[in-house]
Amino acid sequence: MQTIHKRFSVITGFVLLIAVLAANAIITARQLRIQVANQTWVTRTQQVRFELSQTESILKDAETGQRGFLYTADPTYLGPYDLALTQIEPHLKHLEELTADTPDELAQIPELRRLANAKLAELAQTISLFRSGRSAEAKTLVLSDLGLHTMDNIRKLIDEMGQEETSLQVARSAIYQKSIRTTTASIYLASFIAALGLIFLAYFILHEMALRERHARQLLEREEWFRVTLTSLGDAVIATDERGRVTFLNPIAEQLTGRPLANSKGKPIQEVFPIFNESTHLPVENPVKKVMELGRVIGLANHTVLQNTDGTMIPIEDSAAPIRDGRDKLIGVVLVFRDATYERKSQEILRKTEKLAAAARLSATVAHEINNPLEAVGNLIYLVKGTPDLPAEAMQQLLLAEQELERVSHITRQTLGFYRESNVPGHVEVPTLIESVLKLYSNKFKTKNITLVRDFGECPPVQGLAGELKQAMSNLISNAADAVSENGTIRVKLACLQSPDGNVIHVAIEDDGAGIAATHIDKIFEPFFTTKKDVGTGLGLWVTREIIDRHGGTIQVRSGEGNGSRGSVFNIMLPCAAADQNPAKRG
Repeated sequence: MQTIHKRFSVITGFVLLIAVLAANAIITARQLRIQVANQTWVTRTQQVRFELSQTESILKDAETGQRGFLYTADPTYLGPYDLALTQIEPHLKHLEELTADTPDELAQIPELRRLANAKLAELAQTISLFRSGRSAEAKTLVLSDLGLHTMDNIRKLIDEMGQEETSLQVARSAIYQKSIRTTTASIYLASFIAALGLIFLAYFILHEMALRERHARQLLEREEWFRVTLTSLGDAVIATDERGRVTFLNPIAEQLTGRPLANSKGKPIQEVFPIFNESTHLPVENPVKKVMELGRVIGLANHTVLQNTDGTMIPIEDSAAPIRDGRDKLIGVVLVFRDATYERKSQEILRKTEKLAAAARLSATVAHEINNPLEAVGNLIYLVKGTPDLPAEAMQQLLLAEQELERVSHITRQTLGFYRESNVPGHVEVPTLIESVLKLYSNKFKTKNITLVRDFGECPPVQGLAGELKQAMSNLISNAADAVSENGTIRVKLACLQSPDGNVIHVAIEDDGAGIAATHIDKIFEPFFTTKKDVGTGLGLWVTREIIDRHGGTIQVRSGEGNGSRGSVFNIMLPCAAADQNPAKRG
């Protein structure tokens, strides 16, 4: 491997040097093209300026010839004028061709043509008047300054175009000079890099050769360090080769599986690590096989148990990850798992507590609602007993009914007295409470590789019962953990907001799971309604809403299922504690 790496490094170095030289050649060729192109543009600029000068000169000569003819009547003075009639248009057409790539100048050619034609027309008119014997009118036309004004406009337009060409020439000359500097710098830089690269390659080759023995020694030390580390881990670790055969077990893995490393080495992972569904006791797919098929980290499904050699079923939480060499080739799988018996018992106790609390609340609600009808029935019996001439047998039946009714009333009073909370509300720090809930489910998050994003703003405490609020937050966070898939994300946001009724604490618990179906969104807070088949009680969210309501707060849910997004968000609003008020509603 080291030899391959060295060869690759040397070859890469030479390839990079060749690439630098090739890049220099490309840059030089490109800059030469830029220089040639700019030189062409400079030549074109000179041609444009020459054509503008020639156009102005032809018109000036034509005007001079006209003046000489008017004062001498000698036709020979009209030679420049006659020449202008034949040459002015070719010069203008040539200007159009030269300025075809310069829109601003090209747009000025029609105006220059119009002015030139106007000037020639003015000259033709005066010459025609003079030849027809109307010399006075011809001279009057000359003295009217019409021709002078036209000639001034021509000079002004030609000066503007000349200035624009001068600006273009300056810019192109600057580009030409910059290109020369770039070419020179590229040559010097490429030469410097090539020399530096050769020196570096020589040093690298010598250095790598000197480090060969040191690297081999360090490799042995690292292997020993990894072995000691894996042996010392608190979690169980099993490693396999690329065929799924066991190569390593640490002491915790030996203890949980009941199989020592000496007896497990070389055996298929299914024999050493037999896992089953906790409910059905049917074998489940081994995560090592999945990792080899998918080439990525895999976690066990919930409710998985490991069978020890003594037959004991141990609840576990685990994950399996591929082991890759330096060439990214899969050479094995590492399986990390832990005994989840304590967590399962804690969760079961929490579920039972939730069921008991829900049953207590439900029975209290039923007792409260029955109490009023019982009083009404008692009043009716009292009235019937006062009926005159009531038969003795009927009176006996009424007395019996009254006794049974009193017994039912006593039971409802006992139920209400049992449910009423005897604890005194106090200040509850919501961030601390939420952190305790997150810690409770930390192993669940770790098993599914769930990312927790906390966004806790500074908030005052709320007034209420910490136990009830903790139960409400626990229900929501547990549901979010169940909703997200592996490598999912749960976001918990906490902020203090202002409302017309005072400051409130906003708690948002968001997950990126599959979301809640639109047909279920209005039912999730109903008692005994659940989307977790064979798992949920249907009381968690109902209890949560009851708790939030008793604390003067509100809870709302928003889900992205069915509208192109994912996940659900539960938003809770709780009034902040105040010295002069108790926001928790008891009843």
